[in-house]
Amino acid sequence: MSDADDRFVESLAAELDPLVGPRLRTSAIDLDRLPEDRVKITVTLESSGKPVLMVEEGDSLTDVAARLLRRAPEVRLADGFREIVDGVTV
Repeated sequence: MSDADDRFVESLAAELDPLVGPRLRTSAIDLDRLPEDRVKITVTLESSGKPVLMVEEGDSLTDVAARLLRRAPEVRLADGFREIVDGVTV
């Protein structure tokens, strides 16, 4: 990755952290440059359960990052729901 890509990934991580909350932790962000000027970003989040992957692909870094940022609260909610359901004993 270039220095600019490294800075972009660092900035994305800083924006994601408050959106995924204290129970999820961003453990990795991989930025891949694909053919035909496309990009793919894979975010790995660690939780109390198995790791959660968020993957988005598109034509621009900003578009892909925006979609990841929009999805982050949904992932946080889904992980919290999973924790509640898994913690219930019958």
